[in-house]
Amino acid sequence: MIHPHFRHAPLGLLTLWLASCAAPQAAPAPANVRWVATPSALAALWSDHESHGVPSEIGFGGAFGQSVLLLKFPDDWRARGVPLKAFIALSPRESAAQADPPLELEVWRVEDDWQPLNLRTWSDKPGLALPRARAPGSVANGEELRIDVTELLRFAAEHPLREFGFAIIGRPSAGHGAHFATGMSGGRSPRLELYLR
Repeated sequence: MIHPHFRHAPLGLLTLWLASCAAPQAAPAPANVRWVATPSALAALWSDHESHGVPSEIGFGGAFGQSVLLLKFPDDWRARGVPLKAFIALSPRESAAQADPPLELEVWRVEDDWQPLNLRTWSDKPGLALPRARAPGSVANGEELRIDVTELLRFAAEHPLREFGFAIIGRPSAGHGAHFATGMSGGRSPRLELYLR
């Protein structure tokens, strides 16, 4: 029933009054937030020789033997809960040859705490555990490699006391292998990219 005060009101005003009396609309869902960080700690190890600090690039596959890039990232994303999607991005070294045949990289969860200064040989490598992610190590035309690590980040969100970073491992293979910048002497550092609520 129309309120007597609006019985002879213009149609436009009546429409506004009726709209104001309608049930309130639900607030729109907040947009997802993109969160990007560079490593807070970084180390590189090889199975066939001792490490002497972090190089400007790391090679996987080829004649490099087995190699691992260890990464820790800031964790201030935790306030937003479990990530919707997560990626680790690696930038190839400029003019790097493509892995031929294609190389597969693995990303593992690190289950032991570690400090870069304490890592010198392959036997110093901290323990690794599931979940893990896999991705082709080949990139085209200098494009960055983005590895989907959503399951690893969801585990980290649900088990904060068991999260000590990530280990990217490349196995020995035929061909040239793949080279990625560490950001220590030019080039772009590895990055963790999250999409959060």
